[in-house]
Amino acid sequence: MLSLGSLAMLTACDSPSGSDERTAALSCTAPGVSGSEIRAGLLFSDTGAGQSAFQAFRAGVDARLGVVNAEGGVNGRKVVYSWYDDATDPAQNLVGAQTLVGSDATFGIIEGTTTGAGSAQYLDDHDIPVVGVGGEIAWTQHPNMFAWSYYTTSAGSNSVWGELIRSQGGTRAALVDMAMSEAIQNFHRQLAESLEAAGVQVDQTFNVTAGTTNFESLVRQMKAAGIDTLTGSIFPDVLARILPAARAAGLDLKVVLSPLGYDQTLLGLIGPQLAGTVIYLDFVPFEANTPAHSRLLAAMQMYSPQIQPPAQQSAVFGWLSADIFLRGLEAAGPCPTRAAFIQGLRAVHDYHGDGLLPHPIDFATNRGHLSGCYDFVRVSEDGSRFVPLQPVSRCGEPLR
Repeated sequence: MLSLGSLAMLTACDSPSGSDERTAALSCTAPGVSGSEIRAGLLFSDTGAGQSAFQAFRAGVDARLGVVNAEGGVNGRKVVYSWYDDATDPAQNLVGAQTLVGSDATFGIIEGTTTGAGSAQYLDDHDIPVVGVGGEIAWTQHPNMFAWSYYTTSAGSNSVWGELIRSQGGTRAALVDMAMSEAIQNFHRQLAESLEAAGVQVDQTFNVTAGTTNFESLVRQMKAAGIDTLTGSIFPDVLARILPAARAAGLDLKVVLSPLGYDQTLLGLIGPQLAGTVIYLDFVPFEANTPAHSRLLAAMQMYSPQIQPPAQQSAVFGWLSADIFLRGLEAAGPCPTRAAFIQGLRAVHDYHGDGLLPHPIDFATNRGHLSGCYDFVRVSEDGSRFVPLQPVSRCGEPLR
């Protein structure tokens, strides 16, 4: 395996002293780098179980790259990409990574999936930069992988979820999960530890699927146990089945907390079913209407007009992932190498996503640390809009 140092030597610029930057750029030999372009690999779940969580991810990437390319690119090179759909399958994720790195000779990977663990070791072994959504433990274990937020770790938790639920009146919880992968198991453990630390009892756990679970039976069990809180790794299509069943059964849920569902399109489809659901975000919600949101939305309209409305959670995921990739290229200098990208981006101490993040990120220290600061919004009672909680930003304390 090539070390970062040996890779840097193999791919270093052969630029004579005194030559101009353009001449140096033409002599770069890193994979995916030419005199006019840098080729990235886009690896994401365009189909499969995770498709609904990443349906606008590619559009967000297109918007961010569209802006930078219109401005002349990075050090005079446009950033383009080849893409691969991993179908939310770890085996296909590995095939996709091998294809993008091998056949397509891409410089680095922009990733939006929940099955990135399939390729994580391969990409680490080849010192390939990876940026994207840190939804799996693998993102915390490999120094070549970068995320602005880590949703799960192998140990420890944070008080933020339990404190939020307790502040909303929750006392007895049911944890509902979509599947029991390693990431979901750890996510479940983190939530349970957080709730229990705040004095919220976790009385029931369920594994469900939208197509086969008897939700009426599930709700009857919850009502018999006096459940007033529902949370877990729940996709919106499952919530849209549980919550109407709960209302029909007279189950009074004081708190419904989910990591997914911040999407105006979803409200148009199933908003009334999701009414009252609280969603936590690792970026500033669109309702804040900041200049950063205006820039993102204008870019979406220009470069990804097929996505309507453009204010979608997965579009922000794609935009931020692409933005981090660009930040790494800037840090790598006019003749970028994969090693210089990894080393340079790890030395960025104040990444703020152009104002989209509630708190700056230090890439030197954030890897492996569970995120504990989120912004919270609630689906309105008529299901038509998202309403920021007050306060919208909340941070917890690490639980070890």
